[in-house]
Amino acid sequence: MNKLYWIVCDDKETNVFEGRYQGRTRGEALKFLKQSIGRKTLNGLVFTITEIPVPLIREIVAEILAGGDGNNVAPAANIVPLTRPEPDASPGRYDAFADAAEPEPTPAEATPPKANASKPAKKVGNPGHGDDHWSQVRAYWLECRSVKQTAEHFGLSPNTLKTRIRREGWGK
Repeated sequence: MNKLYWIVCDDKETNVFEGRYQGRTRGEALKFLKQSIGRKTLNGLVFTITEIPVPLIREIVAEILAGGDGNNVAPAANIVPLTRPEPDASPGRYDAFADAAEPEPTPAEATPPKANASKPAKKVGNPGHGDDHWSQVRAYWLECRSVKQTAEHFGLSPNTLKTRIRREGWGK
């Protein structure tokens, strides 16, 4: 089925092409535009190829030919009215020269995030897991010498475990 495309092409401030094309695909409309302006590529040009649904055009033409002004058409069901968002309060000035009191903390600042109870306690200098956890992982790995089995047992990535083995020299 052929579709109707509306094509507009501009070169900086100049309108190079504006018109319609009826064809099967957007690619055909693109080739038509290149032929119309006599260029192999559209580099440096700003263009748009918009498909105009033919059934919609037929409805519009039928309404115009029937002499209607469009006021008796039933409203579309999927139309959502646009509303302008409420503007945020302008930021205040909080420095030595401001007359206002200290700003109230936002809800995110007022309540600290809760720690996940299922993970081991994190320690500074050992991100992700504590030293006790890694000593258990090392002991298990020294028994079985299987990266895959150890990683599955402790819920770790095999690459994380390999990195730790290499960095700390567990194999020596």
